[in-house]
Amino acid sequence: MIWMMFWLTGCGALAPQPDPSRYFTLAALARSEEAGTKEATSGADALLGIGPIKFPGYLDRPELVTRSSPNRFEVAENDRWAEPLDENFVRVLSRNLAALMRTDRIALYPWAVDRRPARQVEIEVLRFEANASHEAQLSARWTIIDGPSRKPLFTKVSDVTFAARESSAEGDVAALSEALAELSREIAKGAMAQSAAP
Repeated sequence: MIWMMFWLTGCGALAPQPDPSRYFTLAALARSEEAGTKEATSGADALLGIGPIKFPGYLDRPELVTRSSPNRFEVAENDRWAEPLDENFVRVLSRNLAALMRTDRIALYPWAVDRRPARQVEIEVLRFEANASHEAQLSARWTIIDGPSRKPLFTKVSDVTFAARESSAEGDVAALSEALAELSREIAKGAMAQSAAP
């Protein structure tokens, strides 16, 4: 009888266990801020080109990363990005900019050398994570470049912080989406100002 109990216990340990992983994605601006469906275009017909975008190496992983102190990170065991974070970031950024600038003339890097957009924004993401207090922190250096001449027109470092509405991984990701939306607004404002300049 004892051997039967051990056998049953062993069978239970070897049985398939449910996957505890949870998958998250950034969200684009609310529909109220959009101006219809926006699709990325490519080449010289684009008003604004996005990229290249450089991400820090510590974010090049599927797991969500939390900054627990200025010099230490915690990597989530079960909370993961549904797609590579840099791809998710640029896709949501392009949707946000298309909505804010009321245009579908958005191109994603890379594009053909002979089909540069009128303006281009290069971005270096310096940090993009939540901290132990569930505040989303985004810091990015971005430059608007004249497409044909490759001349830098405007450079800014944006530092954005948003407190999560709930203390959870889902709340952190929602706050990161809000931080990205605010960066999108700053870039859209700068791009439109440069387009209007003589």
